[in-house]
Amino acid sequence: MTRKVDLLIVGQGIAGSLLSYTLHKNGFTVKVIDKPVAHTSSMVAAGLYNPITGRKMVTTWMGKAIFSGLEEFYSDLQQDLGVQVLFPKSIYRPFVNVEEQNDWSGKASHMDEAKYFIEEVRLKPLGVPKVLDKYGGLMLKRSGYVDLPLMVESIRNFLAEQGIYQSELFQYDELKVNGDSVVYKDIHADKVIFCEGTLVKNNPYWKHLRFRPVKGEIMSIEADLDTNFILNRGVFVIPKANGFTVGSTYDHNDLSNLPTEKGVNTITAKLKKIYSGNYNIITTRAGIRPATFDRRPFIGWHEKMPNVGIFNGLGAKGVSLAPYFVSKIIENLKNGKQFIKEVDVSR
Repeated sequence: MTRKVDLLIVGQGIAGSLLSYTLHKNGFTVKVIDKPVAHTSSMVAAGLYNPITGRKMVTTWMGKAIFSGLEEFYSDLQQDLGVQVLFPKSIYRPFVNVEEQNDWSGKASHMDEAKYFIEEVRLKPLGVPKVLDKYGGLMLKRSGYVDLPLMVESIRNFLAEQGIYQSELFQYDELKVNGDSVVYKDIHADKVIFCEGTLVKNNPYWKHLRFRPVKGEIMSIEADLDTNFILNRGVFVIPKANGFTVGSTYDHNDLSNLPTEKGVNTITAKLKKIYSGNYNIITTRAGIRPATFDRRPFIGWHEKMPNVGIFNGLGAKGVSLAPYFVSKIIENLKNGKQFIKEVDVSR
């Protein structure tokens, strides 16, 4: 039996989950095709959303625009799904030296976007046992984490209940692209959008794009650390119900899905710089992030086949980037509003 939908979505990681769910909520008819895999970045990632990042502690790209509606988006989502996936938590970023302390104590007061994310600039240690913050640090707000495995699974269950989810490995040779539609087996759609993460390497429509996959490793630990905030400098330490999640690494060379001794050693070496207590490693996990060479997502439509789209390349910031750019895809579909140059696949 032929099935007609507005959009065929291929892939159901962070990008495909939030896009398909939001499209459905906005009245579009969709069909989602995905074959769940345990080691995808969506199922392994810690789910951190962090507005000030990197060694230089700079506000993340498009920070205020992206973060202003982020928690509201996930709050509405979890209310609809009936499960808690959003965990807002302050992030504490210790200063590494007195120069950094002085720099931030001066500039935080006149940086409008930074002030939007800074809860407090501390010039003295917090006094939390075994947290190494001799020079104080930044306490950030509008931060926290999303339980990605639970979110993806809950959206999958929702889509299945609606009869719009199909569990199978997508077969590219079964896709027929016509002038104003696409046909995949018995599914007729106006457009197809590929949200496949690292599986894009097999996609004949988007092989020309410059992806740069990066492996990330994290570990779960038990530790004598009495805090409810996220500790983040070099590595993140996220308090969860059953311990702490610590990570992550960035490896462009080893793209296997297995955790490594090198990864554990890298994480533990950095952890020692911000936490002096004992801990036990419970589990280690690894996944491959679908990153790009310019660290910007790929969003838009194929130059020669305007009904073939892509939403991919969110890298390590999928939790924060996906809700904002899902809204931009909806705007594009409804009124043709163009994507910004930095993410448009035509770049």
